[in-house]
Amino acid sequence: MLNLQITKEQVFSLIEQLSLTEQQEILQYLSQKLHSQPIDSQSNPDHTSEHPINQLSGKITAFQGVNALAWQEQIRSEWDETGLSH
Repeated sequence: MLNLQITKEQVFSLIEQLSLTEQQEILQYLSQKLHSQPIDSQSNPDHTSEHPINQLSGKITAFQGVNALAWQEQIRSEWDETGLSH
């Protein structure tokens, strides 16, 4: 089994290259994952508001003009060159 070492910075870089819609899908996914985790009422008994990540929903627009298809083709080409696609 292949074990990849991916840094947080690499993940952020990849997310930045996604379309606004794809970024929003990631935010929604993370928000759902965060809300599905049990809340420790001992550490934060006044936890009545939404998680701060929800405040970002729909606000990330810095990479709206990125050509996602071209990026995917570039990454797949690099994977083919390095043998990671097999």
